[in-house]
Amino acid sequence: MSILRKTITAALAAALLLWYASPAVQNVLYEGAASPAMGLELCADGMEPVRSSTDERLHLGTATYTVRLLGVLPLRTVQTTDDGMRLAASGRAIGIRMQTRGVQIVGFGGIRTESGTVHPAMDAGLAAGDEVLSVNGEPAASNADFLRLCDTDEPLLLRGVRDGEPFSVTVTPALDEDGTYRIGAWVRDSTSGIGTLSFYDPVSLRYAALGHGVSDVDTGVLFSNGGGEIYPATVTAVQRASGGEAGELIGSFSTESETAIGTLTDNTAFGIAGTLYGADGASLYPLGDGARFGEAERFCAVDGTAVRSYRVRVIRLDVHASPETNGMMIEVVDRDLLARTGGIVQGM
Repeated sequence: MSILRKTITAALAAALLLWYASPAVQNVLYEGAASPAMGLELCADGMEPVRSSTDERLHLGTATYTVRLLGVLPLRTVQTTDDGMRLAASGRAIGIRMQTRGVQIVGFGGIRTESGTVHPAMDAGLAAGDEVLSVNGEPAASNADFLRLCDTDEPLLLRGVRDGEPFSVTVTPALDEDGTYRIGAWVRDSTSGIGTLSFYDPVSLRYAALGHGVSDVDTGVLFSNGGGEIYPATVTAVQRASGGEAGELIGSFSTESETAIGTLTDNTAFGIAGTLYGADGASLYPLGDGARFGEAERFCAVDGTAVRSYRVRVIRLDVHASPETNGMMIEVVDRDLLARTGGIVQGM
C-alpha cells in the first residue's frame, strides 16, 4: 500500500510539473492569456470570476485580476486602471490607402523556360509575407523597381524582413518564354479599401479602425505597413449577407492628399491605427465602463456618408486574448439595418 501511494503521488507530481511547463500555461504566466479549457480562471479581487462567455459583464475599471488554477491556486496577477478617459465612437466610413515597406511577397509562380518550369524564388527559400527591401543593395520601393532589378541573368542578393527579423537570400533569375528574366514571386507594394472608423481619443486624436488587420486578399498574409493615410468614403451599395456569405460594403473615395483625414501608422491583427488630422464631433463614451449582455447600439454608415445608430443585442462576452477570440458577439435586431445589409457585413 505504501509503495502504491508513493507511485500515485509521484505520478501526480510529474503530471502537474508537465502541465505547468506546457506552452499554454507558460503563455498565461508571461503573456496573460487565460483559457477555461486549462482549468484557469481570471478573477478580480472582490468580484465574480471572469470566464469565457459566462459572465454578465467584463469589468475594465480599476481592479486587480488574478489567474487561478481551478479558481484556487494563484498563478499570475494583472492590474488594470481606469483613468477616466473618454473616447469618441465614430462609425464613419473611411477609405484606406497603405504602402508596404519595400515590396511584400504574396505568392509564387513557375517560370516556363526552354528546359521546363522552374521556381527560383521558392527554391531560394523565400516565403509569403517576406518584405524585400533591397536587391543587390538597391532599394526595391515599388513593384516596378522590383521587376526591373530582377530582369538580369546575374545572381541577386535580396535583403529584407521576415517575422520582424532581417534576412537575406541569393536567387538567380530564370529567362521566361517572353524574353524577361524573373524569379517567380508575386509582390505588392500597396493596398486600398474601405472600412469603418471605430473610435478615437479626442485629446491625442489617435484612432483605431476595422477590428482586423489589412491582409492580402489571395493569401491572407498581413501587409507590412510602410505608412499611409485614411480618407472620407461614401458607401454606394451593400452586398447583403445571406446563405453563409459575409457580404460587404461597396464604396468610393478620393486619394487626393488634401482630402486625407489622418495618418495610417499601424497595421496589426486587431486592426489599423494612426492619428486623425481633426475631430469630427462624435459622441464621447467613458473607457472601461464595462460590456454587458443585452440591448446596445452600434454606429455605422451603410448609405452615403451619414452615420446612424442601429439597435443590436450583445449575446456573448469573452476575454479578448488573441485575434482569434472575439471580445463580444452581437446580434443585429434593427429591422432597417437587417433590410439593408442582412446582418453584419465586411467593412462594418
